[in-house]
Amino acid sequence: MYFRLYAALATLCIVLYAAFTSDVMPLPQVRSADLITSVSLTVCGDGISGGGGTEVCDDGFGFNVGGYGSSTGERKCNADCLSFGPYCGDGILQVRYAEACDDGNNTSGDLCTAQCIAEIPAAPPPFPTVGTVPAGGGPTGAISGDLVTKVVLRGKAYPNSDVNLLLDGQTLGKVRADANADFFFTSSAITPGTATFGFWATDSTGVKSITTTVIFDVVQSAVTTVANVFIPPTVKVSQTQVPPGEPLTISGETVPGAAITSDIAGSKSKNALSATAAENGTWALQVDTNSLEQGFNTVKAFFQTSPDSKSGYGKAVSVYIGTESISSVVSADVNNDGKVNLVDFSIFLLEWGGTNIRFDFNQDGAVSLADFSIMLFNWTG
Repeated sequence: MYFRLYAALATLCIVLYAAFTSDVMPLPQVRSADLITSVSLTVCGDGISGGGGTEVCDDGFGFNVGGYGSSTGERKCNADCLSFGPYCGDGILQVRYAEACDDGNNTSGDLCTAQCIAEIPAAPPPFPTVGTVPAGGGPTGAISGDLVTKVVLRGKAYPNSDVNLLLDGQTLGKVRADANADFFFTSSAITPGTATFGFWATDSTGVKSITTTVIFDVVQSAVTTVANVFIPPTVKVSQTQVPPGEPLTISGETVPGAAITSDIAGSKSKNALSATAAENGTWALQVDTNSLEQGFNTVKAFFQTSPDSKSGYGKAVSVYIGTESISSVVSADVNNDGKVNLVDFSIFLLEWGGTNIRFDFNQDGAVSLADFSIMLFNWTG
């Protein structure tokens, strides 16, 4: 008995400390493999190009110098791995590199040889500002002795939403997603080594997403690119309690045109419903509640844009199917094992600061210290 009381009081101290030092109790960190199914990572300088289309080229560490190439096969990758330097065959007259012509290929017999030499006499062009390098100056293809350490992050959130960025749990800044829900962030001020980046956004109705977390190594003197960072769909329900037979609407926001899968799970059954997001990213489902299990059901969703690109599940919401008062059926024994102990407490913590009615024991609209006090009162150990 004394042990249970001591454990409960110790736990209360931890919760009180977290409540007074943070607006919302921090959730456990989740590695990217647990949450994101489509994230890809590339390192500019490792000699491997690709990574979900985030790199155009990669000649390897120390070789991405962006110098002139005498043909398409000899072109040089630029330092960001996103483009090539000037070359014979790029369709741009590179006077600086003694090209007399450039018809966009390396084939002779079409008035311009494979080496960009004119096959018929032609008056030399005036010294121009055409080409990739302005006349009178510009890069020479030499690489700096101090290569920049750079991080590039690409992903999808909600159309025209602000994506909040965290680095190792601290606010890093925010970027704006465009009308297609795409966001892009780059920084050369990230210290090399293992870094934990977090991403969250709020949709146009004020519903906040979960925090999507990605952990990876920032490579020194290279461009580390992480693509397909997907913030899952937001989810809300038209009612938190619905009598059997009455309609229920599930809705939210995500990437425009994405396929939505919404899972509705009770204690013994599970249903999966599908929808397609509109051009503005909104989506909605009408549910026949006769098909749902009576009692508490959780609703969550993920989006998919292709067979290989999909998000993880977003924040779950709860809906009660039945006519009884919710307060009469809500129990601190959240896993229904007949005990109120650390297992229930661990599940309860995941909903801290939210509005999930299954964990809002006093039904005041928020999962907070008042609900934790109710759990302590019913503590069995």
